[in-house]
Amino acid sequence: MREAVLAAAEEILAEAGVARLSTKEVARRAGVAESSIFYHFRDRLGLLRAVVHLHLPRYKEVAEELGRRAGHGTVRDNLVELLGSLEAYYTRITPVLAAVQADSELRELFTQRSAEADIGPQRGLAPIAAYLGRERDLGRVRAGLDLDAAALVILGVAHQRAVLRSLGTPAVAGAAQVVDTLLPGLLPD
Repeated sequence: MREAVLAAAEEILAEAGVARLSTKEVARRAGVAESSIFYHFRDRLGLLRAVVHLHLPRYKEVAEELGRRAGHGTVRDNLVELLGSLEAYYTRITPVLAAVQADSELRELFTQRSAEADIGPQRGLAPIAAYLGRERDLGRVRAGLDLDAAALVILGVAHQRAVLRSLGTPAVAGAAQVVDTLLPGLLPD
């Protein structure tokens, strides 16, 4: 039942956005009673958060793989792969994030619950900064690099590329072009 509800919510968000995301419509598509949505997810925000959490294991896999790659391959190749993986992740969750941003009540609840649970988009920076730190320790990344700022740029690029994709607009530069532009600021002289 839970999987059917999450799949229905994801379908609605991808097809029509938050405007059509009602618990009645999700229940109808999933073939369940509307009350079961409230029982399992508490409210619409709980449902949206569950959709996001559905994809978190993929993000965690990307982060773990990135951590294992420190010192292996090239920094360039690792970052190109990272951007592709992050873009795919954000492409999947962009409709959910847009739904939260579009609804002031959902946004307020999301902010409150994220603070209480110490979750949120800022948590995505840590694995990237850690990877860059390990590469810095190995001398493969510039010693004075601001790790958090560099992680923010990388994450921001992946998110923006996903937003462009979701709007049907081709990205202006491929992942390799973006990484090649960033590398002079990341690599040691």
